[in-house]
This record gives sequence, C-alpha cells and structure tokens, in this order.
Amino acid sequence: MRESRPQRNPLEPIATTVGWVTALAVGLLLLSLLVHQAAWGNGPVCTTVSGTDAGIFSGPIRLPGVASAAHASLASAAICADHPTAALRVAGLLAVWPYTVLWLIFLWRLRGLLKAAALPGGLYSPATAARLRMLGWLLTLGGLAASIIESAAKIMIFTRLVDFPGLGGWYQPGQVSFSITTLITGLTLITAARVMVLGVKMRDELDATV
Repeated sequence: MRESRPQRNPLEPIATTVGWVTALAVGLLLLSLLVHQAAWGNGPVCTTVSGTDAGIFSGPIRLPGVASAAHASLASAAICADHPTAALRVAGLLAVWPYTVLWLIFLWRLRGLLKAAALPGGLYSPATAARLRMLGWLLTLGGLAASIIESAAKIMIFTRLVDFPGLGGWYQPGQVSFSITTLITGLTLITAARVMVLGVKMRDELDATV
C-alpha cells in the first residue's frame, strides 16, 4: 500500500514568507531601538522646512560646479533642536513610529489569518472572512489614527522650532502626514472580505439545495 502524502498547505509559500518577514521586521525594530537608545538623551529633534513655504528660500544658491546657464535651489532644510525638551523628544518619536507600529501589527495579524485559513475548511469560511475584514479596518482606521498622530507631532515640533512670519501657524501643509496607500489597501481588504462572505453564503445555499 502506498503511504498517503501529508496534505500540502494551500497557502504556502506565502504563509512561511509572511512569518519570516514578520520576525525580521520585529527584530529590526528591536535592534533599531537598542541602537538609538543611547542617543535618546543626546540626539537632536528636527523638523523640515520646504523651499516653497512662504518663499523662505527664494533666490538661487551658489554651488561649485554649476554651469553659468544653470542654477541651484534649496528644496528643503532641516531645523533641529540641539537640546530638546522631553516633550520634543516624545514628539520626535511620535512623528516617525506610528506607521511602522501599524504595519508590524498588520503583519502579526496577517500571520494569524494565514494560520487559521490553513486549517481544514478554513480557507473559505466566515471566520477567515471576519479576520480579513478586521485587517481591512485595522489599516483603514489605524492609518487615519497614525496620520493624525504623526501630523500633530510634526506640527508641534515645527511650531516650537520655527518662528518666522508665515511659518509659525498651527497648520502647515508640509507637516501633514497621510498614506493613501494604507487607506486604499484597507478598503480593498474590507471589500474582499465582503465578497468572501457572499461567496461562502452562496456555496452554503448551493450545498443545501443539492
């Protein structure tokens, strides 16, 4: 008698790939925190001023090697606090970490979804559809929350470090962060989950009819 081969996971190799990517991302995040931990009390906190903001960098810039018929312009400049307060340091973290944390949570939850979908009968099931819908809402609402947190932190840093007519207001378009890719991905996952739910219902109705 031939030995029956173990059933192959229909979600491979993507399930293993997601697992390795998640572990690698978490490891890189922890390594980054360890490397920058020593600089927490010493490093500067910076904001960026665009060259188009109130025309603060109006006029050409002299650079060696630029041809006589050409000119150079400054696109942006970094303004840093040499000895930032604790509030500025917290704002500096909030200005760069929210989306990173969001995508790490997404990868972790995606790994759980793939494990559940690999179970017998789990690939096209209401439970898998619910997990997929949850991932969609995580990116949609989490992306909006990350945008608000990052933008508020950047505006706080900007208003603390910049005092110039036309640049010191609370609202600065250059300091607003928003990821349209995260929003579209989240809405796509919600739509896919809805389609999956409808497909599961139609399959159950056909099975009941037969």
